Amino acid sequence: MGINQSIALGLLLVGVVVTLSAPAHAQCGELNWVEAIHQALDANQALVAARQTLDAQQKDIAKARSKMLPSIKFSGLGWASEAETFSSSLGLIPARGALGFGQLNETLYNHADIDALGSQKHLYQSQAESYENARTQTVAAAGQGYLGVLLAEALMALQRENLGLTKKSLGIAQAQKSSGEVPYRNVLRWQSQVFADQRQVVTQKSSLLQSRFRFNQVRNRPAEEVCVLEQLTVEKDGFIFSSDAIVDAISEDAKAAVARNYLVNLGFERSHVLRSLDAEIEAQERTMKSARRWMIPSLDATTLGSVFIRTKGAGSDVKESGALFWLAGLTLDWKVLEGGSFIAQMNQSKAELWSLKSQRNDAATSLEENIRGTVAVAMASFEKIGLSVQQAETAAKNYELTAEAHLVGEAALVDLLDAQQQLLGANTAARDALYMFLSDLLTVEQSIDYFPFLEGDADARVRELEDKLQGS
Repeated sequence: MGINQSIALGLLLVGVVVTLSAPAHAQCGELNWVEAIHQALDANQALVAARQTLDAQQKDIAKARSKMLPSIKFSGLGWASEAETFSSSLGLIPARGALGFGQLNETLYNHADIDALGSQKHLYQSQAESYENARTQTVAAAGQGYLGVLLAEALMALQRENLGLTKKSLGIAQAQKSSGEVPYRNVLRWQSQVFADQRQVVTQKSSLLQSRFRFNQVRNRPAEEVCVLEQLTVEKDGFIFSSDAIVDAISEDAKAAVARNYLVNLGFERSHVLRSLDAEIEAQERTMKSARRWMIPSLDATTLGSVFIRTKGAGSDVKESGALFWLAGLTLDWKVLEGGSFIAQMNQSKAELWSLKSQRNDAATSLEENIRGTVAVAMASFEKIGLSVQQAETAAKNYELTAEAHLVGEAALVDLLDAQQQLLGANTAARDALYMFLSDLLTVEQSIDYFPFLEGDADARVRELEDKLQGS
């Protein structure tokens, strides 16, 4: 039997045992992989907090923009004095009265404010990319939780199946003892094994509950909620491993390297971590640009109007109520010399820029290493599936033959026990291999920030890689 056929048979066996172990009345009904992930994206508390933080940070752009918008101010003044006074702007002011002011200020040009707004936009873009990275982590956490529950359910089914085999052997031993074919110690041995298998069932039940609690926590659902989860398969959910052409090609080391190179380039193209650092670098470069233009003057326009609301005083020259005064002017602010401030600011900005670029280079190096490593692990995990399924098939045949031989007295009790333990171990390894591969594949998809099950055309990247492997 070929590896692909063995994988298909193994997936079928997993689907059967998990279906049999699923609760008859689930609290949330059937739930598939994509639905669970969307629930996490909508309700995960850590992601909700990150989204609210991002919304708050967006207001920083509005604050930076507000410095370039006009400002209007109104105020009033009332006074009383012994005699009239004189003001250079208002002229003769009566002894008693009230005055209203209105002022309009507009910054016509200020390079510092313009650059600050541009820098803030880049910083917000950096935070937006960080938020998208948090979404990626949430998708991965929900997916890993989903896989954890599926694996725990599969292992629970295996433990119950193993307990059923032990009870069956106990019943046979009791019948044989009644007919005098075997001694009573054989019955005791099987009874002891029943107790041991029941302990394993209890232990696995605890593991299943813990997996379910973690899965529900990621989705912000009640901890005890039980769902019937849709099974995952390599053919449907295996990304590049769902393609026979790719699987056959990457069996060669040279083409496996081509596949890894393709995924590294895809990861660089989509990485939110790198995009976030790129945005920070652009913001820092904008800050340096502003510092270099420190001698460029700024220009502000001001219009001021005032009116005497009420006046009272002696003399014909005293201003009457309703008299209006206004003035308009331009202010040119030109910084000619700031001592060492310019040099210190430039040196600080350069140091911060080089630090960000170094972080970016380090992040790119780490990302490439991470992608290549996770892809190599996933490739190895995929190969283990077929081998584990073949091992499970062999263990099943061995148990069947040993059970038949034991029934007619041609095999000892210990031989049957060993064959049963080998069957349990092989089946457990087969389930572990399948879900470990799916877990490793999800880690690959997280490292490249690409989840095919969330894309409109899930097979687009698979077809691209097939073309590259065919042309290599």
